[in-house]
Amino acid sequence: MVNTRTDADLSAVVQNALQTLLPQICEEIREEFRTGSGSS
Repeated sequence: MVNTRTDADLSAVVQNALQTLLPQICEEIREEFRTGSGSS
């Protein structure tokens, strides 16, 4: 099995995914904390 992706390509894909997903994850975490701390 030949891996045609270079480390640079893989790094770019990972960074792109992080930039896309991290804001959504942070937003969900903030919502969880807001609702969690508000109900207690």
